[in-house]
Amino acid sequence: MPGGGDGMNGGRTRRIVIAGALGAVAALLGWTRVGFIPWFSGASLTIMHVPVIIGAVLEGPWVGVAIGFIFGAFSLLQAAIAPTGPADVWFTNPLLAVVPRLLIGPAAWLASVILEKRPRWGMLIAVLVGPLFVVSLLQILGYQLWLAALLLVLENLLLAAFLWQMGQQRPEVAWVGAGVIGSLTNTVAVLGMIGVLGYLPWAALPPIALVNGLPEAIVSGVITAAVVAGWRRVRIGSRKGADL
Repeated sequence: MPGGGDGMNGGRTRRIVIAGALGAVAALLGWTRVGFIPWFSGASLTIMHVPVIIGAVLEGPWVGVAIGFIFGAFSLLQAAIAPTGPADVWFTNPLLAVVPRLLIGPAAWLASVILEKRPRWGMLIAVLVGPLFVVSLLQILGYQLWLAALLLVLENLLLAAFLWQMGQQRPEVAWVGAGVIGSLTNTVAVLGMIGVLGYLPWAALPPIALVNGLPEAIVSGVITAAVVAGWRRVRIGSRKGADL
């Protein structure tokens, strides 16, 4: 069975290479500041966690964990030697810089598997969790009418996307969902650890999650779907070429 062993070794080598390459991309996005998208009120949206999500969707949860570790370790190093703001000192703590980033890959991978192979489960989760999410945000922000309308529209669009996916049997919505879930995992885990460590009061965290976390999740979903779709087309094309 030498061929089987070669295949296993080749797959392991591919996963190591992809983990290293995407980990380097995450570090480069942070070091060059390309991974920060200007946002209103002087804030920035970050996409440095997107390579973690892409790696997990393409190669599985452990590749996501490895890339997440590289991302977290770089965040810690950058906060220690080249801080850019007063909050960077918080990220010299590995509990904040590293641990939350280890969760991104497994969460994104699980979301992609469920949404791609069991889209009805994804729709059920959206139906159950969506209204609770909307009500929670309205509680935080004081029942603003425009926000209620916006959130209801977004929820209905999400349900429509799942229904379309079920009818067309296309995986793109699953990849978007993986990007969204992976990004929200990063946001919730980082902000949760900030609260646990006492760096900010708990009451200050939900507005941050809303203003930065939701737009980051949308951007992450779009980028993840585009990159994964392109990568799979390349792999399928290379396999067909090898068969000629």
